[in-house]
Amino acid sequence: MLVSDDQAQPFDTSPSGGGAPVPAVAPPGLALPVVLPPEAIPHLQQLRAALGRYRSTAAPAELSGAFPAAGAVVGTMVRSVDGRPELEQLRHLADVVPEFGELLTAAAGEAERVVCAGTVGVWGALGLRSAAPSWTPAERDAARMVFACACAPAMRMDPVRFQAGLRAVAAPRFAELLARELAESEEAWARALGDRYESVRHRCARRTTWRSLGLSDLLRGDEMSRKAVTRRLERWMADGGLLPTLAGELEAAIVHARTPARFA
Repeated sequence: MLVSDDQAQPFDTSPSGGGAPVPAVAPPGLALPVVLPPEAIPHLQQLRAALGRYRSTAAPAELSGAFPAAGAVVGTMVRSVDGRPELEQLRHLADVVPEFGELLTAAAGEAERVVCAGTVGVWGALGLRSAAPSWTPAERDAARMVFACACAPAMRMDPVRFQAGLRAVAAPRFAELLARELAESEEAWARALGDRYESVRHRCARRTTWRSLGLSDLLRGDEMSRKAVTRRLERWMADGGLLPTLAGELEAAIVHARTPARFA
């Protein structure tokens, strides 16, 4: 549930006489809320304001503006080991500071929309009849933790690697699903390979005494080829899943898998 500004504060902003933060009194039957150090309070207020703007506008840019404040809150609350944050501390902080958890959930939702829009495009371009996949709850949680780690001040995350990390959350499963579709549809192979299809099929598809079989038959009957295609698809999806590069990736996977070891 979203946290609105008129809800009860999850912490007490007034320090004790010695300057130490004081825990708020929890209602009966509820766990005590987290105690935030005084220096985290201004940053939490900034985070709340940015989340409020995001709720009102649904503009992803408002989430981007929330991350510096979230990073400052994390910096006051989470220890790092060898420059890396402790994942369980980040997970706990997302549980006990509702604003931080809300930011992670919203950011993962925006990332899922972008990633899955690309997947819908792939499924549509190949003419697949199944519904394009979306993230599972476990994959959404993994994406939340990718964003949580990005909030840690000690992390200097490269934007390209960060985006690849988000795409990689579901890439293994999506690759398995797409390979399964290719094993059931020769038409999907033809669309994926375009003008390369006849050449790849002639070189790599298995033959009987009276005809050449299809590439879908190859994936169903040859485990090495299926694994090679799946591995390539996983890397291709993590790299962005760009349709113009799909034909080259599939051709490379099939040709490598079907080339005798002495020629590989």
